[in-house]
Amino acid sequence: MRDIFNVVDIPEKYIIQRESAIAEKLGKLTSTELAIIYKNKWFHLLIPKSLGGAEMTLPEFSKLMEGLAAVDGSFAWNINLGAGANMFAGFMDQKAASEIFKSKTACVAGSGTIGGTAKREDDGFIIDGYWKYASGSAHATYFSLNAQLTDSNDEGAFASFLVPAAEVQILDTWNVFGMKATSSCDFKVNNIWVPESFLFNLQKPSATVDSTLYRFPFMLLAEINMLVMVSGLAIHFYELLNELAKDKNFTIEEVLNEVMPLFLESRKLTFTLLDKLWQEIISKEQIPVELSRSFNKSVTRTVQLARQLVDVLYPFAGMKVVFEDTEISRVYRDFKVASQHGLLSPATRI
Repeated sequence: MRDIFNVVDIPEKYIIQRESAIAEKLGKLTSTELAIIYKNKWFHLLIPKSLGGAEMTLPEFSKLMEGLAAVDGSFAWNINLGAGANMFAGFMDQKAASEIFKSKTACVAGSGTIGGTAKREDDGFIIDGYWKYASGSAHATYFSLNAQLTDSNDEGAFASFLVPAAEVQILDTWNVFGMKATSSCDFKVNNIWVPESFLFNLQKPSATVDSTLYRFPFMLLAEINMLVMVSGLAIHFYELLNELAKDKNFTIEEVLNEVMPLFLESRKLTFTLLDKLWQEIISKEQIPVELSRSFNKSVTRTVQLARQLVDVLYPFAGMKVVFEDTEISRVYRDFKVASQHGLLSPATRI
């Protein structure tokens, strides 16, 4: 049945799924899972080729992340957020980036909120503050953060920085019922100094690497990368329900007819629009406003239909889904947590 989705196949699928239950109990990725990531260089997928990364196209990356999410949600989320944050290498001083990201284990965790302050001092900045939801904090080598510039004449001015993990205090705050192995903990830093070369700017196209990935609007990139987590988990939940239906000899076709065709159509349209956006950036053209709006609407629609698909199927899971040690329970809980991300909330997409 996976053929109807055309999801990217993951060779290590069964190893990852075997480890996922262990990772959930640990609240972080296992050493086996991390070894798979390092072997495949998945944290380096969006790092510039000039720095030894893959610099993968966004359409390719999104489809790979969806394929990983269809294997295990927490595993995929760690890669998605880790690779996405490592992409900051293309927006910062390239000499500093080459040192930070040369290791195969290099991985950035962080927050997109403005949670602290940065004061200029000695060719760098003194940073202080508190930030939430740094996915991958358990294995991160650096943390990213946004901090208000205290010396700026612009009251709302802020900048983005990388901070070595050794300078960060990770807080045990990720007490959730799903996506447990993402270690999306809060963190704080206390008046630490970082050089100016650790600063990066996502508010405009990169000034240091002139290629398509680093010219693509960051918020549109973030939207598709969140969507594929949700769509991949929805696909996984459907696959598990389909297997259960075969084992228990019941049918789910009637309820699927209500939402599955709409989900497939909307998902396909979203990827098509992403391809169009990517081509616009390749051509160095300004993205038409209508194309951007169509993409936003398609993302919203696909998320809504993914939620409907999972909710329509849920009653058929019986008691198996309520026991936390089952795979179908983990996938359902992961879906519910992942789909709560602020970028996908209907409250912020009206």
